[in-house]
Amino acid sequence: MKFGGTSVGSAATIKQVKEIVHQALKSDKVFLVVSAMSGTTDMLIDCGKAASSGNESFREMLQAIETRHLETVKELVPVQNQSHVLSFTKTYCNELEEIMNGIFMLGELSPRTLDRIMSYGELMSSRIIASSFAADNVNSAWKDARELIITNDQFGNAAVDFKSTYANIVSLTAEGHDLVVLPGFIA
Repeated sequence: MKFGGTSVGSAATIKQVKEIVHQALKSDKVFLVVSAMSGTTDMLIDCGKAASSGNESFREMLQAIETRHLETVKELVPVQNQSHVLSFTKTYCNELEEIMNGIFMLGELSPRTLDRIMSYGELMSSRIIASSFAADNVNSAWKDARELIITNDQFGNAAVDFKSTYANIVSLTAEGHDLVVLPGFIA
């Protein structure tokens, strides 16, 4: 199952996605691929462009991204299960800030760096959603698509090595989880 940014744009819409997935789990195992929360990828691109042009407004954009994701965690995940998911969300936000500071200092945004920063929206949303299912006691796992999908190094326009990628996916299906949550568009 694949859900785009609008479908995972808020805690309310994520709850709707969860209902659909819970129904599907009654009859089959599910691979759930989710996008970044609506507007996040565009905001990350804008952050990178602002930082590369020396515009410190990227800091406010990063703060808005962080706040949105932390608030979503608090709405979706029961308090007793929040510490882990809040921790990795904050870690991703700290990594983003370090990357953006580097872009700002260098005044440069390479295709490789742009690919990297764009991936954070999917990484955060998929981890938050996976944590929400885990809190529901679903036999689930989060997997990093970057470990499954093998590409060449043509940043901004990479081609998939389908043989290696398919082998990785087949090995993942053998792990026995009822639900596997993965980030969607990821560099």
